[in-house]
Amino acid sequence: MISRNTAYRLWISDINNSSYVKSPGEFESNYIEFKDKRVSRVNLIVIIISKYGADNYSSMLVDDGSSQISVKAWNEDKKIIDKFSIGDVILLVGKIRQNNMGNSLFIQPEIIKKLDEKWLLARKKELEREYGKPSVTESKHNIYEDEFKIEQVNVSNESLRTKILNLIDKLDKDDGVSGDEIMSNINSKRTRETIDELLKEGEIFEMNNRYKLLK
Repeated sequence: MISRNTAYRLWISDINNSSYVKSPGEFESNYIEFKDKRVSRVNLIVIIISKYGADNYSSMLVDDGSSQISVKAWNEDKKIIDKFSIGDVILLVGKIRQNNMGNSLFIQPEIIKKLDEKWLLARKKELEREYGKPSVTESKHNIYEDEFKIEQVNVSNESLRTKILNLIDKLDKDDGVSGDEIMSNINSKRTRETIDELLKEGEIFEMNNRYKLLK
């Protein structure tokens, strides 16, 4: 199984205002420096405000109320963007990348899921509790900028992981499933650890201490 870095919940303005660091190692992820963290993957709840598509390239500009950032995909990976529309509120899990020309950043999407509008407000309140109100910044990003090579990531499946995913799917009544509910239904010493792994990989997401499945 390939281990993925944690997908951090951040304001887009925090991403845009952070320094981008290119790791020297061939197999090490590039990242932004934010507070005491090295952030290479993010978990955002945003609204799509514009889109662009071509034969082998798709991009969209997204906004979370603090700033805007581009989301870009090429070739077969572009289908993850193509099925969404301007005005959609989405959960976006992906890697932070830097354009080959210039210093602007964009997101390489791994998972996108359409959400109800209420989750945008809930995430805003969650980030305000954790980081305070954002410093609103203008976007300097252009959805027509240069291409970037897409990496392929494969995730293996395990029985405990499957049990947790199936349980969340079964118990979720639109407001998520608490950790206590999961722990009480699955008796394993690795349950909490596996939940953390699923969060890092973007298979599930957490909102107000409840977990929801990415379908």
